[in-house]
Amino acid sequence: MLWTFKQFQYKVEIIPDNPSPENLKKDIVYVVGGKRYVKWAYMKCPCGCNDSIMLSLSKNVFPSWSVKQDKLGRASISPSINKLDGCRSHFFIKKGKVIWAQSF
Repeated sequence: MLWTFKQFQYKVEIIPDNPSPENLKKDIVYVVGGKRYVKWAYMKCPCGCNDSIMLSLSKNVFPSWSVKQDKLGRASISPSINKLDGCRSHFFIKKGKVIWAQSF
């Protein structure tokens, strides 16, 4: 019901293997892994440039991000995502919503 009314934007989908960039859908954060581990997060850039974004979720690698999913399926990613090439978008995702930030 919430998706129909667009009360939030990004949701989490857990998948076992890396997706191909052509198969990424907007408004979904794909988390590669399982219940006991996560490796990567993939998503389309929210600016509309159609670039794929790949984020490391490994705590042993720098930089790394964390993806959380609330009871409604909404995604939150931290820290912010700052694309250094292409569209140079800089944003947060909190409770499924994109919050734009200034680029560095």
